[in-house]
Amino acid sequence: MKYTFVSLGRLESLGIRLGGAGLGNILFPWAAALVYAKKHNLKRIQTTWKNLKIGTFIRKESDKRMYMDLFTERDGISGFKKFWLLNFTNKVEKFSGMEQLFQPFVKNHEYVKEELLKIINPYHITESSKFDGNSIAIHIRMGDFAVPDNEDALRNGYWNYRLPMKWYISIIQKIRKHSNLPIYIFSDADNKELKEILQLKNCKLAFFGSAISDMLALSNAKVLVSSASTFSMWASFLGQSPTIWFPGQMRQKLISKEDIFEGELDYNDNLPESLVKILSND
Repeated sequence: MKYTFVSLGRLESLGIRLGGAGLGNILFPWAAALVYAKKHNLKRIQTTWKNLKIGTFIRKESDKRMYMDLFTERDGISGFKKFWLLNFTNKVEKFSGMEQLFQPFVKNHEYVKEELLKIINPYHITESSKFDGNSIAIHIRMGDFAVPDNEDALRNGYWNYRLPMKWYISIIQKIRKHSNLPIYIFSDADNKELKEILQLKNCKLAFFGSAISDMLALSNAKVLVSSASTFSMWASFLGQSPTIWFPGQMRQKLISKEDIFEGELDYNDNLPESLVKILSND
């Protein structure tokens, strides 16, 4: 094999694909292929980021997840040569799926982040830089996530469920005992669904224009309170900043430094001393 390619959907050799997962999920095979190509000195074929899908329109989601301008698409061989290699040769090692999550590249944080920033449209990086990192970021994922009948599914590690709003509120209350830092809510929900949280003191909705801008902004927060999504996982991995997870939802250790907290907190748990120290120095 002489080349690597990240397969994210159908008909992607034509420069735009049909279907495929959301941003957090598709970054897994991209990063795995990136590190594999470096290790084996292989050439990369340009990833087909642009996407056509109708589900997000049917569900009336604010982010249609088509990724038309998120990336510069300068991450490898493109054009006719890309089409030829993908359709008429057997020289391409293809990467897809996310079964191993961060495991293939978790020790390559700096390289993955550096390469990701190279291919993001500079506009989105500029927008994300407007976020005040001296704050708490909370990611609340709703969208196409189901509402569990109870918390058992979440606590048993099941995917694609919304977290209880009362859990987010309990974490905010714990944080407020030690800090008055502004709290920013990143969410695909509407204001009505977020009413309970937005009514809390110094809690504001944040949006920086795109999924990738929001991911970068989340990664720059002083403390991240995550959702049950791979989007939150990527924000934690890129930022290497303290991260709070709902019980049963921390799937992998993503932060390389042992003294930085990443862990699950339940309703009755106190904040660990390492977090209290960070919050007390605001």
